[in-house]
Amino acid sequence: MVEHYLSILRDKETDHINFKFCLDKVSYLIASEVFSSLSVKRINIETPIKKTKGFQINDDVILLPILRAGLGLLTGFMELFPKVRTGHIGLYRNEETLEPIKYYYRFPAIKDKRKVFIIIVDPMLATGGSTAYTIKQMLENGYRKIAVASLLAAPEGINHINKQFKSLEQQITIYTCSLDEKLNELGYIVPGLGDAGDRLFGTI
Repeated sequence: MVEHYLSILRDKETDHINFKFCLDKVSYLIASEVFSSLSVKRINIETPIKKTKGFQINDDVILLPILRAGLGLLTGFMELFPKVRTGHIGLYRNEETLEPIKYYYRFPAIKDKRKVFIIIVDPMLATGGSTAYTIKQMLENGYRKIAVASLLAAPEGINHINKQFKSLEQQITIYTCSLDEKLNELGYIVPGLGDAGDRLFGTI
């Protein structure tokens, strides 16, 4: 199913309506993989037949989409687990240096950081600069359980994140639907699918 929808997303003839439709579908598939690493606790429940043991998610899940394209992957996460909360971080890329610049940041109030599982959401893991910047912000704020959910990734982006955080004791897990070939001279993923934000919102 991922390959099916991803092929439609890659096609330059796909309009923004069908692009959003397919991105929503893929978001459920990605979310199910990311959520498989959540911690659970045993609880007592009662079925119509008898008392038994069940499970309840024990993590405080925070979605952190990187604006604006990250918004396109939220549907599956929010509908599969409605208790998730959502922060936002706005970054844009300096087209000369390719470095991220922050212009917006909002995050939910947290009582116990030990139970927080942060999912950074960005469809395109290209240079890795924006994702690495966001991971660093989370680590500096005391969060330790972090995952990255992406649609496509370039080897350069994966390598950049591995290099930046290789000394960490905990593992930062990256979930992606496809590890593409490379980045081009403009820093775009090849073969990629173009600018995910523009295609999602019809601003091409």
